[in-house]
Amino acid sequence: MRAFEIGLSSLRAQQQTLSVLGNNLANAATPGYHRQRVELNTRFPLREDDHHVGTGVDVSRIARLRNSAVETALLRNTSEAGTSQQTLEINRQIESLLTPGDATIHETLSNFFNRLEKASNAPQDLTVRQEFISSADELMSSFNTLDQKLATLEREVRLNVDDGVKDVNQLLNDIAGLNSLIFQTRASSGEPNDLLDRRDAMVTKLTEWVDADSVSPGDGREQVLIAGGAVIVGNQSVALRSRDYRNGTTEITLNELTTPLSLGSGKLKAMTSALNETIPSFRERLREMARQIIRTVDQQHAQGMSDQGPYSVLLGTRGVLNLTVPLNSSVPEFPVNSGDLYVTVTEDATGIRRTEKVSIDTSTESLTDIATKLTALDGVVATIDTVRRTLMISAEGSYSIDFAGRPDNVPVLTSMTGTSRPEFSGHFHGDAPNDWSVTFSGAGTVGETVGLTATIRNSSGQVIALQNIGAGYEAGVAVEIRDGVALQFGSGTINAADTFSLKLTNNADETGILSALGINSLFSGSEPGLFRVREELRRNPERLATSATGQPGDAINLASMAKLRDLRLDGLSGRTFTEEIADITAESGLIVQAADSRSTQLENYQSRLQADRDALSGVDINEEMLLMMQGQRAYQAAARFISVADQMLEELFTIAR
Repeated sequence: MRAFEIGLSSLRAQQQTLSVLGNNLANAATPGYHRQRVELNTRFPLREDDHHVGTGVDVSRIARLRNSAVETALLRNTSEAGTSQQTLEINRQIESLLTPGDATIHETLSNFFNRLEKASNAPQDLTVRQEFISSADELMSSFNTLDQKLATLEREVRLNVDDGVKDVNQLLNDIAGLNSLIFQTRASSGEPNDLLDRRDAMVTKLTEWVDADSVSPGDGREQVLIAGGAVIVGNQSVALRSRDYRNGTTEITLNELTTPLSLGSGKLKAMTSALNETIPSFRERLREMARQIIRTVDQQHAQGMSDQGPYSVLLGTRGVLNLTVPLNSSVPEFPVNSGDLYVTVTEDATGIRRTEKVSIDTSTESLTDIATKLTALDGVVATIDTVRRTLMISAEGSYSIDFAGRPDNVPVLTSMTGTSRPEFSGHFHGDAPNDWSVTFSGAGTVGETVGLTATIRNSSGQVIALQNIGAGYEAGVAVEIRDGVALQFGSGTINAADTFSLKLTNNADETGILSALGINSLFSGSEPGLFRVREELRRNPERLATSATGQPGDAINLASMAKLRDLRLDGLSGRTFTEEIADITAESGLIVQAADSRSTQLENYQSRLQADRDALSGVDINEEMLLMMQGQRAYQAAARFISVADQMLEELFTIAR
């Protein structure tokens, strides 16, 4: 009688069904758990007489309810979210460093130029000068501090990379162990559903760090693919490693291999991108901005003079890499261009000054060559500190020197036959260098002859000024011609054929060598952490190069420095200093905004994917309870069926007896 066998098969099937349902209920709140279902199959029937009679029910398998497409999408979403969230976290820290406020780079930059303008309006006030020097120190301190904080952030991210690699390697080891158990379970015809859930939960954690996918080759094995399949984790574990390269980058490699893995997403991708791109980019932009401020301000400061006028000694604060290598290969921070350098040499006893031109070819000439050229000038001695590889320029004997590019006060008078002696003064601020020539309307006596005039022409032959030097003119009085240059004539006579000329420059240093070598600079240092106001100016504010003419109360050079606030620089992509720091700040904000928006989108998409997953794989307690009641009734019915079959069998035996 097959009734017992049929009933027992039903009991066993319903018992397993109830066990599976109970397991579902127990794991209703377990993250990553997939609902399971018992799949039943009718047993093969047996032939009795002319009929096929059923023999009961079998449990064909315990199915793990899982949508592969949704699960894959969730893994990718988790990995992308890891990238976005880590990017957001790092860039929020950068943004906080660049946010405008008290004592920030924005304030100290504004204070620097405000104090500079104030000093240009009160050049004789040492207190105002000291305030400006203090603001310059605060500006450099802001750059140094900001660079140090970004360097600290780099170190922290680098440590987090190492910690992340350790976590990833532990996960990879655990996943390999579970893959091995899954294979063994399948080999013994078991259902590794719970092991698969545990493994998938680990893979989900793994995708927070790196991009990963789970695949089943179909032979009972399970694999996890990392970095687009570059790394395959099966039953044997592998290890990742963070590696620092000579070019300064940090990458993730497999074991001891040197080829970087191409991580598509995950926290490690975000952190290595921050180390290799984001943080260095902000550091370099801020460094370049600091260098541009130092270079342009120092270049202008070097072309001025202090209250005491020209100098006897000018010391360089920045050295070259090699004294005998051409300058275009040996200046470390500030480039030097080929061009002309104008040195003004003044004879202190007579007050006569001349401006000498030194041509510099950076492709062939070294610092030693430049020193030799300067020494060849009368009244100038240039020496090199071979230890620091810096340049010192000194004035010989009773001479003094400067780089203000002032016009010769006494021009070459070889073509003057009269007794009057002309003299130039002032500071040329034209748009371009120029050569002026002076001729006269006729012969006569300065200050007496009616209609006696001097005609001044530029290098193009255009008349730029007519100066009355006859009746009505007071001999010895300087009259401004144009662009800051004045001309005066002493008592005496002028002949009709007399003439003289003057070379004018609006830029005493076309090469940038003064700032590159730190000659008469405001700042010292060429690297973040070393930027500061030159010590001599800290101690002696009166040494500040305020003047362009050497006259008391002249603040032309300070005013020129103040105008640098609005200068657009090629090194800053055509932006001013204020625009550059604003652009850097805005860039950090845009990165944060983009990462925040991306994170929000991924969170929303994850919620949708999770809902799709839960619709199939999630445990609904009410549904499970209903199924449990159905299973309980089926179990009770099977038990009742066996009881009835037993009673029938007993009755049959009774009849037989």
